[in-house]
Amino acid sequence: MRCALRAWIEARVYFLAAYLVASASADALGGDDLPISDGLLAWDGSWYELIASDGYAMGYDSALDPALRFFPLFALLGRALGVLLTPGVALVVIANLASLVAGVLLYRLVKAETDDVDLAERVVRLLALAPPAFVLVFAYSEGLFLVLSISVFYLMRQGKWWVAAVGGYLAGLTRPVGALLSLPVAVVAIRQIRRDGFSRVLGAVIAAVAPVAGMATFLLWSRSALDDWSAPLDRQGDLRGGWVEPVSRVVASAWRGVRGDEGELFHFLAAVMLVGLVVVTTRQLRAEYWLYSLVSVVLLLSADNLNSLERYGLAVFPLVIAGAWVSRHRYFDRWVIPASAVGMASLSVLALHGIYVP
Repeated sequence: MRCALRAWIEARVYFLAAYLVASASADALGGDDLPISDGLLAWDGSWYELIASDGYAMGYDSALDPALRFFPLFALLGRALGVLLTPGVALVVIANLASLVAGVLLYRLVKAETDDVDLAERVVRLLALAPPAFVLVFAYSEGLFLVLSISVFYLMRQGKWWVAAVGGYLAGLTRPVGALLSLPVAVVAIRQIRRDGFSRVLGAVIAAVAPVAGMATFLLWSRSALDDWSAPLDRQGDLRGGWVEPVSRVVASAWRGVRGDEGELFHFLAAVMLVGLVVVTTRQLRAEYWLYSLVSVVLLLSADNLNSLERYGLAVFPLVIAGAWVSRHRYFDRWVIPASAVGMASLSVLALHGIYVP
């Protein structure tokens, strides 16, 4: 808790400084039309607040409601806590508390896997200070998803399959990519069944199916309420664009970046870094970690629209572990995490000004 709390406070001090800079310069860029006018409910936070307050649209053409691309658990928790607070404040509180809990759980997981306290501390600090980590301060679902996905890995490592199944199911209700957790759970389940026999096979099977079941629950609700089971995925497609071949998409980002598109150049650099971190996971982490990382990154790079790529990558926590591992190299030891903190503050300002899409 001490390690996670230090990193949590440090990140919010840097974000506060970035917020003050963005606020002081907002008038010169348009003032009221900038995301900073929404405070910590900027960007996706305003959508979650709308869902927490009013739910999804249930009228004519309700299957076309753009809010359907946001899976419901985070907004449901905001609505529940909103009984005591306003939904918007509740979402900000939940997001920030979840990011603290995610740091605690990640520390415990890394220490359990490696028995390396220094690495565990680096991972927690990098999670808090990575450039896209400013979204952990906003009313975004990333903190909640990190809590649930890290919990699944930690619990299945201990053989607590039934509790891991609950975490996986809730992760599938939080974000559509929660369904990908079924892959690492299946890997560990097969390994344990081969070692210990079929005495725990039922719990392992349920845990492997649970993340997909969480996603399917929202799709079934959409089928029942809106007569369109694929509406949440279709609305995701409206934003992310069609499926593309990932290598060609990354090459296209590089080409567009060379031709002057700064956003595409930034996404290209992020994509190269994500691929590099996947390679590190294959060399340093067990099969369930690198398989989850590999499939997640391939999925992220298969979208026509790469906006928000960086924060999506942050939610794939084994990549953060890989980043901390790399940061211990003698060439990177002293500057990776400070540079990450500078990047986080810089992206915070750009996002609050509407220049960068988080």
